[in-house]
Amino acid sequence: MSTLRASNRYAKALLDLARERQSLDVIKANSDTLLAVLKESRDFRVFLKSPIIKPEQKLKTLATAFSNQLDPLMDLFLALLVKHGREAHLEDVLEKYTSLYLAEKKVVRARVASASPLTAEQVSQLLGLLQTPESSDVQLEQVVDESLIGGFVLRVADQQVDASVASSLAKLEREFEKNLYIADF
Repeated sequence: MSTLRASNRYAKALLDLARERQSLDVIKANSDTLLAVLKESRDFRVFLKSPIIKPEQKLKTLATAFSNQLDPLMDLFLALLVKHGREAHLEDVLEKYTSLYLAEKKVVRARVASASPLTAEQVSQLLGLLQTPESSDVQLEQVVDESLIGGFVLRVADQQVDASVASSLAKLEREFEKNLYIADF
């Protein structure tokens, strides 16, 4: 089974259990905590991926490191991953859980990159455009990317709108390169 498919299955199982136990929000908070630690600590990532450290030692270390900070369901889930040798994929599983959680809660995630920070009015207009009758909330991540020169790049799920000056200039350059017109002077 591929790593991606396994991560999806584990994340779906965690979501189903959390829904059944009415712990979706608690498990999401635990997931956010673990993801933050994974992103911040190289040592923690190396520890989880190490084939030398025995599963029992990993479980003891996880229990000590996160004692009374995680929901019992998350503790059991971590133990399951370790027992099945999937702890190295914890980050993938938790990111997939976050995506499933947001879909369950009907939250739209969007990322906008612009050459300069957006004004409050621009953010408000963008949020208004992204809000749909089916969605309960919109999470907008804003990134400043000066290489865009002007305009913006908006990404929602697997769709992208590129209205940047840099992209327009590149497109114009490609058009000039393939221009078949040769002046007859």
